[in-house]
Amino acid sequence: MSQPLTKPFKGILYNKERGKDIALCVCPPYDVITNIRAYYERDGLNAIRLELPMPTPSMDKYNTARETMEEWMRDGILREEERETVYVYEQEFSVEDRTYLRRGFIALHKLDRDRILTHEETRKKAKADREQLINTLKTFTSLIFGLYEDRDQAIENILATSQKEKVYDFVDEQSITNRFYRMKGVEDIGRLTSMMDQKKIYIADGHHRLDVSYRLDIPYIPLYLTNMYSPGIVILPYHRIVQFEKKRNLQKILDSMKGFVEIEKHNYADKNTLKVLFPAINNSSKPSFLLYSKEDPAHIYQLTEVTPVNTDKDVHEVLKKLRVNILHNDILKTLIGIDDEEISFTQDHYESVDLVQKGSVDLALFLPSTTVEEVKNIAENSLYMPPKSTFFYPKILTGLVFYKYA
Repeated sequence: MSQPLTKPFKGILYNKERGKDIALCVCPPYDVITNIRAYYERDGLNAIRLELPMPTPSMDKYNTARETMEEWMRDGILREEERETVYVYEQEFSVEDRTYLRRGFIALHKLDRDRILTHEETRKKAKADREQLINTLKTFTSLIFGLYEDRDQAIENILATSQKEKVYDFVDEQSITNRFYRMKGVEDIGRLTSMMDQKKIYIADGHHRLDVSYRLDIPYIPLYLTNMYSPGIVILPYHRIVQFEKKRNLQKILDSMKGFVEIEKHNYADKNTLKVLFPAINNSSKPSFLLYSKEDPAHIYQLTEVTPVNTDKDVHEVLKKLRVNILHNDILKTLIGIDDEEISFTQDHYESVDLVQKGSVDLALFLPSTTVEEVKNIAENSLYMPPKSTFFYPKILTGLVFYKYA
C-alpha cells in the first residue's frame, strides 16, 4: 500500500494549562526578525529561543536551543498532542484600509520534488544555519508556507465548515487577528487529505527549510497551505532602493533606458502621489514601474517597457515577461548598470521616499506586486525569480505549533 502524501500529525503546543498568554510566546519566522532582543525581552518562554537561539558561554546556539526545548518539554511548558490532527489557521488583517481573511491548514506532506514546486533560489549561509538548527532539535520550529489550486474552494469549505476546537484567538503586534483550531472530525480530515493528495504544492515562503528537509532526508514535513485563488491572498512587492557606489547622473540614467523604456514625468506633491500612481503601474498592460531620485525629489518618473531588453533565446519566455525580473535584471542591472551590492529591498514605499528625500539613498524604484499566476508559472517551469520577489503577507507566526520528526 502506497504512503499518503498528506497526513495529520501530533503537534507540540504550548500547554494552555500553564495559563501562558500565547501572544507573548509567538514571534515572526527567523528571516524577517530584525530585533531579536525585543522577543527575548518580551517573555522568558517566547519561541524566539528555539527559532533564533543565542549561544551561552558553555554551549553553541543550536545546542542551547536543544536544551531549552528539552527543558520546556520536561517542565510541561510544551506538550505533544495526544491525537493526530490537522490544524486550521486563520489570519484576519488589513492592507490599505481593506480587510482580508486568509484561511489555511497545517498538516504533514511527503517530500516529493515533482509535487512540491519552488520559485526561489536558496542562499548557502541561511541554509547552513537552518540545517544545523533543524538537525540539532530534530524539530521544525517554524512552518513552510505553500499554495495549492482550488478554484472551487472545495478544501476551503471543509476548513470553514468542519467540526473544530479553538485553541488560540488573539491579536498580535501587527494588529492581525490569529485564530488557531484543531480539526475534530476524522471524516473531514480524511476528505481533506485525500483531496490534497491530488494537488501540486507551490512554495510561497520557506525555501531554505524545504531544501534542508531534502538534505536531511526527512520523509514528511509540516506545511501551512492555503488556496492560491482565495480572496485572502495578498502579495506585497519588495521595492528596490539603490545606494550608488560610484556617482551617476539622473539624466544619464534616464538616457540609458531610451529605446527600451517610455519615461513619463509626474509632479511629486506628497505621499498621496504614490497612491495615485500605484494603480497605474499595477493595471498597466505593459510592465511599468516608478523611479524616484535624490537628484529630483520634485518629480517621480514612470518607466514603461516598450521594447524587451532581454532578447536572449536561451532565457525562458516566462522570465522575460516577469515584471520583477524586467526591473531587477533588465532595467537596473543591464541598462543602468547597477551592481547587486548597490541594491537593497523594502516593502515600505513611504519609508523609501523618506530615505530619498533625506539623501540617505540615491534612488527608490517601485514595482507592482508579483501575482500568484507568475509564481505558479515560474515554479512549473523550474525557474527562479530574482531575490526578494514576493512577500506573502502576513507571515505565518512561529510558536503556534512545532513538529518533532525524530
